[in-house]
Amino acid sequence: MKIFPTKIHLVTLTEDSSIAISELQKKMLSEKQFVSDWDKQVFIGKINDSEFEVKLSKKVYGAFCVIKGKLENKNGVLKIGINKNFKTVLFGLFLLPIIGFIISLIINGFGNSKELIFPTIMFPIALRFVFIEFGFRIISENGLNKLSKIIGVEKK
Repeated sequence: MKIFPTKIHLVTLTEDSSIAISELQKKMLSEKQFVSDWDKQVFIGKINDSEFEVKLSKKVYGAFCVIKGKLENKNGVLKIGINKNFKTVLFGLFLLPIIGFIISLIINGFGNSKELIFPTIMFPIALRFVFIEFGFRIISENGLNKLSKIIGVEKK
């Protein structure tokens, strides 16, 4: 089991990859730009020839998922994952109950700390399978749908 989910999609484009990249560039802000109104464009990211890395421009949840893609001719590969910054924060949240349990063991001994075993195990499981999984599914589907409309992905 992986701590952080990822998705890989093989796509077929309706147009050539150069047209899809140019359409994506029209609907995207560069990461290097400082903009006060992020919602004017759909994505924020960078494009290199046939490869791109984008995230949604929504302020609260947009940066959670990153879509990396490589387009060649009429085919492409899209890899969706969680942003590195969010991975760092979420990994810290995973470690928090374990560190707390270890501190409790050192200070109070096992006899007084055994009631913390269940919450220590359940918190990372609930965090992974409830919060991270649902957030990743919802945000990645939203981003993938918007990207599919922009670059012109054929429905299968």
